Amino acid sequence: MFRSLSSMATTRRLYIIIYALLLSVEIQAQQYEPDAPSVMARADRMSGSMTELELKSDSAYMMNSDSLTAENVLAMLEKYEVKFPKIVLAQALLETGNFSSDLCRINHNLFGLRLPSDGSYYTFDTWEESVRAYRDDVQYKYSAGDYYTFLTRIGYAEDRQYASKVRRIANTL
Repeated sequence: MFRSLSSMATTRRLYIIIYALLLSVEIQAQQYEPDAPSVMARADRMSGSMTELELKSDSAYMMNSDSLTAENVLAMLEKYEVKFPKIVLAQALLETGNFSSDLCRINHNLFGLRLPSDGSYYTFDTWEESVRAYRDDVQYKYSAGDYYTFLTRIGYAEDRQYASKVRRIANTL
């Protein structure tokens, strides 16, 4: 039984890696062809089991709690009781180009958070700090209603299609 659970965990990790790579390709493709069919939709048809993948904060699947993965970010969002964790994870994936941007890798800023005083980007010691900052600096403004509308209302991003892009990504999670 132990071996079976271990292989299931390995399979799950592989699906997460494949998902993250496909999501990165989709984000890059949308920059050139915004109306192109979803890479994730093609992956669902191809693998047949991608839709069964659920990202959970189950420590059995977290190889290294410090590593920046979609699974670990989701776990941290849930730990800090961030509202709408899948939507916020989708924001992090979009904002960072699947955790590949310099702002993410160097400044540990997953959400493109800026200092109100001068508009420069926050720099965090760890990516986990940016999760807390998102909760404290963005979500305190949220009271009720559709979260995508909230993001648009507060002017979270300059891109007018931001909420729809986040929704597309969140729907694949």
